[in-house]
Amino acid sequence: MTYEHISVRPTTGTFGATVSGIDMSQSLDEATLGEVRSAWLEYQVLFFRDQEMTPRQHEDFAANFGELTKAGFMPTLEGTTGVFVQEYPGLYSRDVTDITWHCDAAFLPVPSRGSVLYALDVPEGAGDTVWANMYAAYEDLSASMQSFLSGLTAVNDNAYRNLETLLERLGPEGFAQMRKMLPPSGHPVVRTHPETGRKSLFVSELMTSHIKDMKPEESRMLLDFLFRHSTQPEFQCRFAWEKHSVAFWDNRCTIHKGVFDFGDRHRLMHRVSIDDDRPPV
Repeated sequence: MTYEHISVRPTTGTFGATVSGIDMSQSLDEATLGEVRSAWLEYQVLFFRDQEMTPRQHEDFAANFGELTKAGFMPTLEGTTGVFVQEYPGLYSRDVTDITWHCDAAFLPVPSRGSVLYALDVPEGAGDTVWANMYAAYEDLSASMQSFLSGLTAVNDNAYRNLETLLERLGPEGFAQMRKMLPPSGHPVVRTHPETGRKSLFVSELMTSHIKDMKPEESRMLLDFLFRHSTQPEFQCRFAWEKHSVAFWDNRCTIHKGVFDFGDRHRLMHRVSIDDDRPPV
């Protein structure tokens, strides 16, 4: 695809692209926004360098692509609608090595459409983020496996891997309230993207607890295979953060994980998430 208002450079052979030629702190015209959206749908993850934004400008950019996720059981930055603070050391300092591959909010009945993550302070040479292309993971499966997976439902649970940490952080009453607000959700193992029409896997190691209507041993064997398969290097895209870098990804066809290789060094990010308007199908 040819872009007239932005410059787009692919970062891997399968997905991901670096975008230049825009100032995300400014209001963008419809033509430019249309090209950003087209690139987002084509490449799944877009990267931007040297962007300086206030929290309000961060929200304004993300709002071009849907309704912003508002505070729920996790608070937002004071004075904002949907700027979530990710700071290390800080609220998430404990057990961060347990935060493995996931899709944001997969445990909700309607998971997140996308996220815009903005780096304010990052450790030099560390703290990368890695994404996996779930289109490519699905398309690489045999036709027989694709057919087998097409009728299955995966149960996604926010507390599946983080029960002890959540209990410690929220306390018994807070945890009970969270579970009432956020019970596990079932989603198709194979989903169809509502805008591109492409099929992708929709399971992740952090969120997917089991496959519905399977014996535990069957479910575990299948999920272990899908987790290994979907995150092999050929399907990955890795981003080295710098101050004022931005990543904008599509949660409907990617999973991601942070690389926590920076010890006690400071890492401060602001994330704005975009709500979807329909459950996965």
